[in-house]
Amino acid sequence: MNMKVFVSTSLLGLSAIGLVGCDSTQTRESQASAVSMGSSDGASGAKMRVDGLGCPLCAENISVLMDNIDGVTDSRVDLSSGIVHVELDQTVDVAAADLRRAIDDGGFTFRSIEFVK
Repeated sequence: MNMKVFVSTSLLGLSAIGLVGCDSTQTRESQASAVSMGSSDGASGAKMRVDGLGCPLCAENISVLMDNIDGVTDSRVDLSSGIVHVELDQTVDVAAADLRRAIDDGGFTFRSIEFVK
């Protein structure tokens, strides 16, 4: 097997199961985050400010993390602004703490969240 193909295949496999990130996720700051804690309470979405998003693999990792949260129906990442847009099932109450925990667990730096009605 060609080494380039093997490495690419290995990285794709790791990204799907191990949430491999680029070097941008390795430098987390300990600054306080601006958080309006609470829950979605019928919101149709959430907009989160996240630091450490440096590449398309980071965006894919965020999507995998968001897919694991009950009540999240879709997500998309704007790498240039560091904004994660999350679509929510309005019938499911999603806690801001759960969304934040997913970001933190992925090695990214959560900054803020705003629920969108």
